[in-house]
Amino acid sequence: MARRLSAVARSINVSPHAQMNLSFSAHPWLINESPILIQCRRQFRWNRMRARTPAQFLASPGNIRSLLGLALLLTLTVNAQKPPAPDPEMDRVQAMIGQAKKDAEQFSKSGGKTGDPSDPNLKWSAALWEYRDKHPGTAATVTATAEALRLLNRADRLSELQAKADTLKPDDAAWNQVIYVLMSAASKSKDYSYLISKAEALAQTAVDRDIKAQARFNIGDAYWRTKDNDRARKAFQSVVVEYPGTRYAEEAEGNLREIEFLNISQPAPAFTRTTISGDPISLAGFKGKVVVLKFWGTY
Repeated sequence: MARRLSAVARSINVSPHAQMNLSFSAHPWLINESPILIQCRRQFRWNRMRARTPAQFLASPGNIRSLLGLALLLTLTVNAQKPPAPDPEMDRVQAMIGQAKKDAEQFSKSGGKTGDPSDPNLKWSAALWEYRDKHPGTAATVTATAEALRLLNRADRLSELQAKADTLKPDDAAWNQVIYVLMSAASKSKDYSYLISKAEALAQTAVDRDIKAQARFNIGDAYWRTKDNDRARKAFQSVVVEYPGTRYAEEAEGNLREIEFLNISQPAPAFTRTTISGDPISLAGFKGKVVVLKFWGTY
């Protein structure tokens, strides 16, 4: 949406400053006060004032572009303001998930233990999986699938979780969320073998490019967690090379730098900076001394 509005803005000579505010102005609740929309209207009025007659106004190609661009921008504005269509099925699935959470909390408060056959996580996992079987191919089904597996993980039913994951086809949109569930289960059990094998298969056979990148990234993450840095490095490098420009490639680049420079027993990377008081500071200036670096930020 932002790119389309920006293209329209350039066609009617909107200033770069207004275009910089585009990402904010494209919000459905802010679009009416958008700086880019205001400037489009000003540009249109200025072009109209320069032409003394309608014929003179329309004789200028630039004015025609302004008129068409403003019309398109107004159309996009109206579309952006439309609220998302209600999804009763997603509401139904979310209600099931909410009830599952309440039941699990009550079960825990009453002394229930993980692994107990009466664990409500098992009941709701089965209900959500049944929903998946009856309603294939919807956004609500994707959520139901991932949550059904997540509840099995909470109930420590790893073998059942893996058996159900094995039934998912490579083109199933649910993999986008299921991979995270498998990583959580692997981290909980300290066994990453199933995750790695499943992610390797997805990296080869998945239809969605984003899921392929996600699978390859999680392979690297799994090897990194098991301290197999060589394999982790290779997996992260493949993400950077094969999926440039994706969020997984960006994160993989950061992980590669950490593997390369920030492992225990490695020399700290040299740096030279300026303090908040304006004085120069460098790691070399602390040679022979103990240095503690504290990283923090405000959000």
